[in-house]
Amino acid sequence: MRYEVSAADRAPMPVSYAGEPRYLGYRAAERSLPYAGFFQAATRPIQEHVVHALVGGRAPAEFGYGVDEVADRLARPGYERLETGWTRLPGGVVMVAVHTPMPDVTAAMWDWWFGWHGRETARYKLWHPDAHQYTGLGEDRSADRTLTDRQRYVGNVSYVDEYVGGRLQRLAIRFVDPEKMGIAPAPATTHICARVTLSAHPVAIGWLVHQVRPTGEGSEMRSRFFLGDAATLRLPGRALPPGPAARLLTSPAGRAVGGALVPKAAPRLMPADTGGAMIHHCAAEMNHLAGFLPRLYERFWDTP
Repeated sequence: MRYEVSAADRAPMPVSYAGEPRYLGYRAAERSLPYAGFFQAATRPIQEHVVHALVGGRAPAEFGYGVDEVADRLARPGYERLETGWTRLPGGVVMVAVHTPMPDVTAAMWDWWFGWHGRETARYKLWHPDAHQYTGLGEDRSADRTLTDRQRYVGNVSYVDEYVGGRLQRLAIRFVDPEKMGIAPAPATTHICARVTLSAHPVAIGWLVHQVRPTGEGSEMRSRFFLGDAATLRLPGRALPPGPAARLLTSPAGRAVGGALVPKAAPRLMPADTGGAMIHHCAAEMNHLAGFLPRLYERFWDTP
């Protein structure tokens, strides 16, 4: 599957990326924000079925599939053999699946969340207080109130610094229109899709898809990650932090070398604990936010 670079990808990095301090939790200035009452010092415990998946370890490779199959797989009714767990595909890509039941939550709330939280790090920290340090946007579209929630994030870039499995990851989440991945619209359902890249280099390291579909109690999120499915992107130097690495990798020669080496090297460089770390991170943040998302949405759905 190929990623198409957007205008937000080519925009300069947020000014805050270089200057904003990184730390976990809230400090005095953040505690005066209107939504600070929703901040909790730690995430809620992960759901029991996630614990079983983590204890069970790696699933058979036959349970997995690549990103090119995700549209068909998620369109099927019912559930897959691998709804929560991870495996490594024959080519080395790590596939991760996480199932998160969410009582009283709707798909519309998640579209709103992805269009709302990216403009302030303090909002991002509500989601996973144990892991989230920073966020900034390629394009801050919050001032344009004619946009839908989806139009605020689809085709946009969210620069994030967060811990995954104890490692600080500096990432750029490049949101994709689901239809470009072959995912058809469905009633009361949303799909949040993105190319996951490094924020400091024009290197994509994976894909993510979150399907939020209705249930009798509210909704459920079915998350899929394909880590190690890598490529280089044609980004301009202004879309990366300044430095020799950015200059090299955005030059014609650097792009040629990276295009040949990155797809082969990335699967081999995925740490052995990638699958379990990603399961825990996703399960923790999704379950945590779902616990207060209906109340947060009711209070702030119409605010920039």
